[in-house]
Amino acid sequence: MRRFAFLAALAAGLIPLAAEAHVTIWPKQSDLGAREKYVVRAPNEKQVATVRVEGEFPSEVRVTQLEQVPGWAIETRRDRAGAIVSATWSGSLPPDQFAEFGLLATNPKAGAVLTWKFTQVYADGSKVEWTGPAGSRTPAPQVQLRPAQTADGR
Repeated sequence: MRRFAFLAALAAGLIPLAAEAHVTIWPKQSDLGAREKYVVRAPNEKQVATVRVEGEFPSEVRVTQLEQVPGWAIETRRDRAGAIVSATWSGSLPPDQFAEFGLLATNPKAGAVLTWKFTQVYADGSKVEWTGPAGSRTPAPQVQLRPAQTADGR
């Protein structure tokens, strides 16, 4: 019985680690209307290099700038109004490593959740689309929005 309890505790501890191995965005929470530096974290989960990360930004967010990452090229796509709506980072990310891609954005003034969509492309031509619902095998990263706090903390 002790062995089962130990194994169950061990498995419960490992499951969150496996869930965090997907493409994620940080911070996980942000204020409505805030200017935020978001960081896209892309770990390589395969035994071939990641060569591209394609991001589609939530329409509610106004992305203004992208951080240059050494060894990676950035290509942006804009809508008719000139707003950045997506970015593609191209480079080479070996197995068992991760890369982070920063961007500056302004959050909407209303809403509860921002859903970001990413596609990870590997050197062998395979792709993983991080666009699924929360709890799925390939969940889209989400940011929970909360009311902005005033200077007195309320």
